[in-house]
Amino acid sequence: MSAVTKTAANSVAVILGHDLSSIDDGDVTWSDAHANFLSSLSQEEIQDLLTCSRLLVLKPRDHLFRAGDHSKDVYIVAEGCIRLFKVSPTGKETILWFNFPGELFGMAEIWSGSQRQVYAIANEATRVYSIRRQDFIKFLGAHPEAAMKAIGILSARVRALGHTLGGLASDNVETRIARLLMRFAAISSATRCSSGVNDAELCVNVRLRHQDIANLIGASRQTVTTTLLQLRKLGAVRMVDHHIHIVQADHLRCLF
Repeated sequence: MSAVTKTAANSVAVILGHDLSSIDDGDVTWSDAHANFLSSLSQEEIQDLLTCSRLLVLKPRDHLFRAGDHSKDVYIVAEGCIRLFKVSPTGKETILWFNFPGELFGMAEIWSGSQRQVYAIANEATRVYSIRRQDFIKFLGAHPEAAMKAIGILSARVRALGHTLGGLASDNVETRIARLLMRFAAISSATRCSSGVNDAELCVNVRLRHQDIANLIGASRQTVTTTLLQLRKLGAVRMVDHHIHIVQADHLRCLF
């Protein structure tokens, strides 16, 4: 297996003794929706897929595609993180999803050939595999088990987003932030924290501005800033090199 493929290892359910396998209520966990498609494949499937792919190297905030672009490729994150978002007519950005190593994305419009409906940018230095539509269709036809895995991931994303919408209506801001941080700690765990993590801590290993968190949970930036400050004063979280470390995971878990 290549070094890049090893980097795209599955997000683990247990990190530093913390069980993160059931951070959501109901029968769907957030990790199902962020399943690592690449590492779920066999060696033969990986080889066939990478043979027909191109490796793209992106700097932070480089656009992979924009709303209105012709949709012709499917993508898999090799390293780094891709942010998907929409922009309203007034210029307001709404974050829809973050894609981490091994995750498949860009499939929504390729079947119909319609234009892209969202923007995709590199949240940090990122490498992405790009596969042409016709090559990906050929790959899925030759590997039906891989096709079923792709369908399962997309179905889990729909359910997870529905679950999130329910939380927007029923949970307070503190609960939404706590759940979001625990989710991102689970799904970003495959990437080693460059700043180091204490034994009892969890790393939310993705750069999230307060405005990003506000966009993700449907709150104001000021409310997010105030809530995070309160959590820091309680010793539940701390800031490390522009990202968040969870110091007291049990405290956050008690909030939801």
